[in-house]
Amino acid sequence: MTTFAFIIHPPTLRHAARVLPVLKLMPRTLFKSFLKSMPPVFVSRMRHVRSRTGVEATGIMVACPLLPKQMLELPVDFVLDKIVAACRIGERMHAGIVGLGGYTSIVADKGYSIARRSNIPVTTGSSGTAWSACAAVHQLALRQGVEVRSAKLAVIGATGAIGSLVCRSLCREVASMTIVARHPEKLEALAATIRALSQIPVVIEFDARKAAADADLVVLTTSAPEALLKPGDFKSGSIVCDISVPTNIAGRFDARPDVVIVEAGRVRLPSQPGLSVDIATRPGVVYACMAETILLTLEGRFESFSLGDQIPLENVAVIGGLAEKHGFAVDLPDA
Repeated sequence: MTTFAFIIHPPTLRHAARVLPVLKLMPRTLFKSFLKSMPPVFVSRMRHVRSRTGVEATGIMVACPLLPKQMLELPVDFVLDKIVAACRIGERMHAGIVGLGGYTSIVADKGYSIARRSNIPVTTGSSGTAWSACAAVHQLALRQGVEVRSAKLAVIGATGAIGSLVCRSLCREVASMTIVARHPEKLEALAATIRALSQIPVVIEFDARKAAADADLVVLTTSAPEALLKPGDFKSGSIVCDISVPTNIAGRFDARPDVVIVEAGRVRLPSQPGLSVDIATRPGVVYACMAETILLTLEGRFESFSLGDQIPLENVAVIGGLAEKHGFAVDLPDA
């Protein structure tokens, strides 16, 4: 079996209207109600996803028609039922694993409840996203001549599944780290883990703008449905990797030519598969959470690989190794 399912959803009203143009004629409130009432639906196959080893996979794209804010604000059981219904479509179409895209991966307990109700393995893709973020930091630093080992790193959204993996992955490679999130007890626990792994100075911060203004390297990975920062908030000469979807930065990235700001968390495939639905990436490029699902499928590893907040750190290295084996690479804008 070399088939995977992947659940997508519209990150914004604009994206939803691009797929269903008739929605442009509706008032905003009716638009959202219409999405809420829609069942999940199969939208496209992703054909000929070919590894450089010659192995090939096929994807089944299933849309869960809810916006990020709806997933955060509607009753949890209602949202979970929608996502599980989307998983059922993948099951019926003979997928061996289902990947949770976007906000479907953070509802409730971040995949566990969905996995318990699914008849096939489920993964959030958080390990793959963390791998892509760390690789992007290193590649951009090399490109810009920034010495990672002497850099201050700020991770905004640090206590989430991806943020925690990024912190634990990079803590032995930077000079110091500032971790930003909302919950003090989670930040204290993460800070203790980082200090045990690396002995570097760790600063706990609740103000994202303050952390960004003092950092040489910034990774943004939050579940905030609206932007937290602006290009003007970053330190001159810094490197910023925003892996949040939708982006956590409001305004044009090129407004700060002295700062490298990229929408990271994207992976370039070794071949360009056939796909008829717009997933808001350029051809041959997928989000890293989808890349994890594809890599597991190509490897025949049909297991619930990434679930919850406490994902084993070794999972990041596993995905990095599979990416190298199958010819997947982090996608970054041209220099």
